[in-house]
Amino acid sequence: MYEEKRNWLVIQTFWKREKEVSTFLREKGVDHFIPMTYKERLVGSQEKPKRMLVPVIHNYVFLEKTMTVREISSMMGQSDIPMRLFKNKGSDAPCEISNQDMFEFRMLCDPAYSDHVIVKEGEDDVEIGKEVVIMHGQFAGIHGRLVRKQHKYWFIKTVAGISVMLRITRWYCKPVG
Repeated sequence: MYEEKRNWLVIQTFWKREKEVSTFLREKGVDHFIPMTYKERLVGSQEKPKRMLVPVIHNYVFLEKTMTVREISSMMGQSDIPMRLFKNKGSDAPCEISNQDMFEFRMLCDPAYSDHVIVKEGEDDVEIGKEVVIMHGQFAGIHGRLVRKQHKYWFIKTVAGISVMLRITRWYCKPVG
């Protein structure tokens, strides 16, 4: 499943170059993750759209912290691709994500699961809603917040200011605490 001791960092790039950052990290042997989804896109002069795997949100790559921040910064400096470590608000410290939170985030961002999942930037929905844990289904055990919008219930998991919203029935959730 997951190891509790490992954390993750967020790399922010610019101009939709997350795939290039991914290639760079892969060449360096660094484990990383980009939330992806399938979309229909026209490629070249094709008449029919092709189903392609594309980033859900642009300019963010999640990096497993297997080195010190100094070593990661040095490695990033070896690339021609502009990128930086995403920092906590009001601090110079990089935003660290626990491995458990990242495990849950990765489960919710699985491109094979296409039933009402939305990923968005910003923390506008973080404060509202009850803290819950999902009790049933393939996401059982995941902690987040339950909100109601337009007569529908949504489960929200937020990591480093990026929220995954999953349409869910409230009966699948149990309040925490």
